[in-house]
Amino acid sequence: MFARRLTTAILLALVLNACGGDAASPEVDADTTTPTTTLLLTPTEDVDVDGVDTAATTTTGPDGPLLAADLLGEPLNKHALESDDCFAQVDDLDQGRPVTRTTRLDCGDPHEFQVFHRLSYPAVHPSIFPGDNVVRQFAIESCYREFETWVGHEYETSILDLDVFIPTQENFEDNNARYRGIHCIVDRVDGEPMIGTARNSGW
Repeated sequence: MFARRLTTAILLALVLNACGGDAASPEVDADTTTPTTTLLLTPTEDVDVDGVDTAATTTTGPDGPLLAADLLGEPLNKHALESDDCFAQVDDLDQGRPVTRTTRLDCGDPHEFQVFHRLSYPAVHPSIFPGDNVVRQFAIESCYREFETWVGHEYETSILDLDVFIPTQENFEDNNARYRGIHCIVDRVDGEPMIGTARNSGW
C-alpha cells in the first residue's frame, strides 16, 4: 500500500546521504547507455517478484472495495504510465493469485494517483539487482528533488504524498528487458481523490 507521509527527517537524511557520500549513489560505468524498456509483465497485470505488488493500494467505492471490472479508464501495465498520467489501482485475483490492476484516467475525472516524474536507475547491463531497499532509496531521493518544481509547493507542507514504482529483480536482470525505470507518484495524504492535474497546483 502507498506509504502515508514520509517524514521530513527521513527524506532530508536520504538527500544528505546522497549528497555527502558515494554509498547512496550507484556507480555507473562511463559508457553507460540508456537501457531498453521491454517489459516482461503482461499489459494489464502488475505483479511484484513475490506475486504481490507492495506499492499497490485498494480502491474503495460507496459499496465497498472495487473489483477490476469496476475500474474506468484504460487498463495498462503500471510501468507503461507516462509523466503526468493520472491513474487508479485496485487489488484483484487472477486464477487465485493476487494482482494489482492499473487503469489510466483523464485527470479531469476523480483519480487517486498521478505520475510526476520518470527516470532510470543508473546501472549497466548485465548488473545484479542491488535490492529493493537500495533502488527505492535512490528513487525516493530523486523524486523528492523533483517534487517542489512539479507541484509548485514544498513537500513538507503539501497535501500530497509521494511514492515510487521501481523495477522488479526479474525485469532488472533479464537479458531482454534490462528494465531500470522508476516512476515518481503523488497522491493525497488524506486519501481523498484528486480532480485535475497536480502539476503546478500548489497543493
